[in-house]
This record gives sequence, C-alpha cells and structure tokens, in this order.
Amino acid sequence: MTNETQKADEQALEQMRRIGHSTTRWAAYQNVALDSAGLGHLQFLAVGPDNTYQEPPKQYPADTSSGMGWRYRFCGWVDMETGIVEEPL
Repeated sequence: MTNETQKADEQALEQMRRIGHSTTRWAAYQNVALDSAGLGHLQFLAVGPDNTYQEPPKQYPADTSSGMGWRYRFCGWVDMETGIVEEPL
C-alpha cells in the first residue's frame, strides 16, 4: 500500500451506492505489484451478509490461478460519503 490517501473516483462511488444492499460494505483492494503499470490502482468488492463474501479476503478474488487477484491486497473500507479508503481497524 502507498502512504497516500486513497479514494474511490466519483463514478465508482456512484456505482457502489447504486448496486449495494443496505448491509453492504465496500472493501478496497490496492495493486501492490511493483512491476505493474497499475501499481496503486484500486478495485472494490461488496462484502456483507447479502453478498458472496461476508468478510473481506486478504487478496482480491480471482477466477483463475493466473488472474489479477494476487496483485490486489485488502487495504481498507470505502467511506460511502467521501469515497476515502479508511484503513481497517
């Protein structure tokens, strides 16, 4: 993870607000692969009792062993008001 404040862009935040359930929290995953052009990029995952994941996995889920998931590590929760990614407690 970088030491900079991470934030979901407005388009991603609007989409999360639109498709999430009332019990959904949005986990943020940051690309930490140093050899990647996408270093620092964020992905988001719906987490909660009405979603596939009830707890955030340590890395972003990948549908294959060569998928992108290994690059993305859980870095915190999205504040739905501001879009700022808050570090997990």
